[in-house]
Amino acid sequence: MSKKEISNAEFEEAVKGKSKYYSDGKFLEKVKKYGAIIGFKALHAAVVLYYSLKDPNLPNKDRMIIIGALGYLILPVDVIPDFIPVVGFTDDIAVIIAALGRVINSVSEESKIKAHQQLKVWFKDSYPYNEDDGFVVEVD
Repeated sequence: MSKKEISNAEFEEAVKGKSKYYSDGKFLEKVKKYGAIIGFKALHAAVVLYYSLKDPNLPNKDRMIIIGALGYLILPVDVIPDFIPVVGFTDDIAVIIAALGRVINSVSEESKIKAHQQLKVWFKDSYPYNEDDGFVVEVD
C-alpha cells in the first residue's frame, strides 16, 4: 500500500473486520498520542471522518467504511506496525485518506467545521489553517 494510492481491493482487505476495534475513546486516545507523527493532513482527514460518524444523515454504507478505517487506525497490529519509526503509520495514513476519498460526497459541512474547530483546540497557535481558508477537505 502506498501513501498516495490504495486500490479498492487493498482498502476492503485492510478494513475488513476492523470495525470491532473502533470506539470514540480509543480513537481520541490514538490521535492525541500519535497525531503529530501521522501528519496534519492525515490527522485532519481522520478527525473529519470521526465527526462524520456523528452525523445521523450519513449513509450506512459510508458509516461502515469510516468505522472500518478508524478501527484500522486504532488497531495496534497492522500491515506496518505503528511502533516502527517513520514508516509505521504509512498504511494507516493510506487507509484514512482512501476512506475519506470514498465518503467525501457524504461528508457534511457541519462535520468539516466541527473537525476544524477541534483541531484548533488541540493545536492552538500551531494550527495551520484559519477561517479564511474555509473548510476544504483535501483528498490526495
